[in-house]
Amino acid sequence: MKGIKTIVSFMTLAACSWGQTCSAPTPVFTPPTIPTGETQPLELNGFVRTALTIPSVAMVTDIYGATGYPWKDCKELVFTRITETDTFLAISTPTGGDYLIYETGLTAKQTPTIVNQWSMKAANLQTPITGQQPLLDWDHEAIRLPNGWTAIIGHEEMMVTSTTQCPTAQFPTNYCDVMGAKVVVMDATGNVKWVWDSYNAAQFPYLSRRAVLGETCTPEPDACPITLAPIAQDWLHANSLWYDPVDGNLVISMRNQDWIVKVAYQNGAGNGSVVWRLGNQGDFTMEVTVVPEPWNDHQHDVTSSSHGIYSMFDNGNGRHAANGGQSRGLVYVINEAKLEVVGIQVYPLHLFSPGNGSAQLLTNGNWMFMAGYPSNAAGHVYSEEFEFVPNTTTPVWMEQLPQQYRMTRLSSLFHY
Repeated sequence: MKGIKTIVSFMTLAACSWGQTCSAPTPVFTPPTIPTGETQPLELNGFVRTALTIPSVAMVTDIYGATGYPWKDCKELVFTRITETDTFLAISTPTGGDYLIYETGLTAKQTPTIVNQWSMKAANLQTPITGQQPLLDWDHEAIRLPNGWTAIIGHEEMMVTSTTQCPTAQFPTNYCDVMGAKVVVMDATGNVKWVWDSYNAAQFPYLSRRAVLGETCTPEPDACPITLAPIAQDWLHANSLWYDPVDGNLVISMRNQDWIVKVAYQNGAGNGSVVWRLGNQGDFTMEVTVVPEPWNDHQHDVTSSSHGIYSMFDNGNGRHAANGGQSRGLVYVINEAKLEVVGIQVYPLHLFSPGNGSAQLLTNGNWMFMAGYPSNAAGHVYSEEFEFVPNTTTPVWMEQLPQQYRMTRLSSLFHY
């Protein structure tokens, strides 16, 4: 994997909607033939910070020669999720001090068009956020809930006095800036319906627990939206949301805590308290396993394909820092009632991706994992997708593309 010399070539296409242009990549497949039983021949890519004409676009591309694509949305945004109602959700770049969540659909001619949007500034003016630390941005994730509401992650910050967060080389006193997270649920007209606030001890009583690897963030080069100090403790780094239809709760991936946390949303009636924490030093016990270092480590894209099964792209930043460990696909089978991990599947990728990534159970029964941020021997960053037959260690095929944040395999445009 690290010996790849040519990652991808580009072909320039005509101007897209929004009056901008963007390019479609030519994927590199290994092997170049379609796996038997392939049922999702398209993928919705969220290209980010690449050599494309603009830094962030959403694009549907084909695998193995499907016709009629690529489809492109050249507006600068970061793709998060499809809604399964012929739209997708994405985060805007900052505009006039505001961040927007776009919901983008198609005209009859398959031209992208914004059908709705949600403003961070407008959310900050509503209760209960007016009594809390304000949102600084929309960040990493937006998902559509079954009742049509939209759940979004945003950053918040607060100066805190803490003997566990602050006395470091960057923070020599017990007073420092700590970056937190909010989950905001809004209806279609932009009304705030529910908020989870990381600084609320009744909802998340772990402010004293520092980021596992001591991560910090700054405005440059991290694009960290802090306002109270030159540097902040990057405490949680919440990077994905999932809705559990069994109990109506929300599952938050907290990358810098190495935790997957279920909170009591209860379809809008919950108090936001922690139901459980999955990960090292959390609430679950791990069954005896021969898998080395079985706990999730700085994970991305935590979702549940069916009750009790959680998959993720396990970046492995802690393993890599300790012993040069690599990223992997990771699937847990859990017993929620007993708070036990009763099964674990590991899919080795033989590369290290320090950030980004996707995981998905495909309709043919295989697993897809996308490494979003590895680099080759020449130091060029790219992305690579792997498809595995369950419980195997060698992928049936791989695809190389420019760097992307998240990718979803589709059976047709905007449908799994």
